Amino acid sequence: MANTEIWHEITIKASPRDVYQALTDLEKLAQWWIPDTRGESSIGKTLEFRIGDLCQEMQVMLLQPNERVGWQPTETGLPDWTGTRVAFTIAPQETDDRASVQFRHSGYREDIAAFGVYSMSWAIRLISLKDLLEKGTGHPFPNEWDS
Repeated sequence: MANTEIWHEITIKASPRDVYQALTDLEKLAQWWIPDTRGESSIGKTLEFRIGDLCQEMQVMLLQPNERVGWQPTETGLPDWTGTRVAFTIAPQETDDRASVQFRHSGYREDIAAFGVYSMSWAIRLISLKDLLEKGTGHPFPNEWDS
């Protein structure tokens, strides 16, 4: 049964617009997640995140400017991710200079041995996103926390 999910939330000192851009612009994605990022961030198109010989493809399923981004991992990439869904929900905070990012990676089978590793990796990536937007430098994979 595919119902297990990773759920994280982080507050970032940045506007929802800046967060959305970091989640949809190839150059920005490369600065916080995977340096070798290719493809097109448009609904129905595919993003490619390349690490050595591995290419994790994500079909872009949802783009609501400054609010939501949704991807669906394709069969090209990690077998554990096939059939899952990745969603970022962006919400402004009480002050104009902050945004909350709710992250969900859902639809995992319950027997995924690497589930804890995936959850930790996504947490690290969200900290990288935060540092990119707040400090100007992210920590894309691999970094000191990924060893």
